[in-house]
Amino acid sequence: MQERAPLCPTCLRRVNPIVSQRLELTKNYAVPVFAISAYHEPIKSLVIAKSWSDIVASSLLGQLMWDLTHIRHVPFDCIVPVPLHWTRYAYRGYNQADEMGKVLSAKSGKPVAHLLARGKRTPILAAFSSAQREQAVQDAFYLTPKAEQYAGKHLLVVDDVLTTGATLKSALRVLRGCKPASITVIVACRATR
Repeated sequence: MQERAPLCPTCLRRVNPIVSQRLELTKNYAVPVFAISAYHEPIKSLVIAKSWSDIVASSLLGQLMWDLTHIRHVPFDCIVPVPLHWTRYAYRGYNQADEMGKVLSAKSGKPVAHLLARGKRTPILAAFSSAQREQAVQDAFYLTPKAEQYAGKHLLVVDDVLTTGATLKSALRVLRGCKPASITVIVACRATR
């Protein structure tokens, strides 16, 4: 059986690849961030589809992450989705990062590991300034009990969008507490300045 492409050829041609960047957590520590494209069509529509509980769009994003980035060439031991607060999960019915992670898991043969939990309900950050975003997500995450089993492992963190980096920085600072060998991030798209 032939595998179906996640986008039609015309839409696929509209995806403009974007170079990876580094997200600085401290002056001495930064993590590489891979993305399919900038926050433009057609990837933007697939990301926004989470608002309508379109779980299929999230799976398509996972497929595109694998197909259109170099993430398949990066060594990693497990996939860590950025978690939602339980109230947002209940409203939406799923976590977009989880769904993308499941596809990456199937493609790579690496397990999904829920090493982070979100204990703080944060507002939707779209209209917030960078400083407001940093404040809103401060102390939003904590390590789950199983995180200590991943000391010395190479972690691949999955999220949908990188805008200012506030959410990812908050999550990654906590994730460093389990003492991984390395952390790499993959997002569907990122804002460009």
